[in-house]
Amino acid sequence: MKIRIILFLITVIFGCQLYSQSTATTISFKEKVYDFGKILESKGKVSHTFTFLNKSKVPVNIESISSGCGCATYSYNKEPIRSGHKGKITITFDPLYHPGFFSKEITIFSNNHNKINRIWVKGYVVAFIHPIDEDYPYTLGNGLHTSLKVLAFGEMTNGMNKQIKLRYANNTDKPMTLKFVIEGSDKNIKFTDPGVLSPMKRGEMTISYTMGKTNQKEKMIKIYPVVNGKKLSQCIQTKITCI
Repeated sequence: MKIRIILFLITVIFGCQLYSQSTATTISFKEKVYDFGKILESKGKVSHTFTFLNKSKVPVNIESISSGCGCATYSYNKEPIRSGHKGKITITFDPLYHPGFFSKEITIFSNNHNKINRIWVKGYVVAFIHPIDEDYPYTLGNGLHTSLKVLAFGEMTNGMNKQIKLRYANNTDKPMTLKFVIEGSDKNIKFTDPGVLSPMKRGEMTISYTMGKTNQKEKMIKIYPVVNGKKLSQCIQTKITCI
């Protein structure tokens, strides 16, 4: 009963704080949305500075800023902005591994967090092809790189089917013949072997598992890659929790 009362009070207090926050009319932004347009991921971070005017008769403090994403960082005036003076907030966006369209909302808290303003940065990131060892961090041997080393299917019940995408790459200057073999005799796991992979090329395969009746609490299946006819010592593990 005490726990319920405490949770209720927290909810009421938090709700009141949110309700009490209103848009700050004391500061006026020259612009609220900035469009970077097309930016190249390979060129790295881009920045834009928003300016605002303190229209009130008293100094205004920017208490804090929230971007909700590590890809958008900020810097701003820590000193109070005097009446009639301008302040600056610089937003920096990191396009690394953020391909395609983006729109980031930035929330500015002022006046002891009781007032808020919102600004936005948006644009489109033109991606570039990263080195194989960046996109495929697991090296299994003989030039084979994969995106995963553990296939975590999670909890599964009888008859349930799940699928996981496994990406792979040939990090050599010669063609690679690639297939996978399962340790054991579990026939519920299905996939199609990649076949021949050209030099420095990448591919993707779907590994499917259908849960059957079992008394086991957990299943672990080892999948070994075979590169150019040679079975590698490192494997990809499949983990399933049976419920």
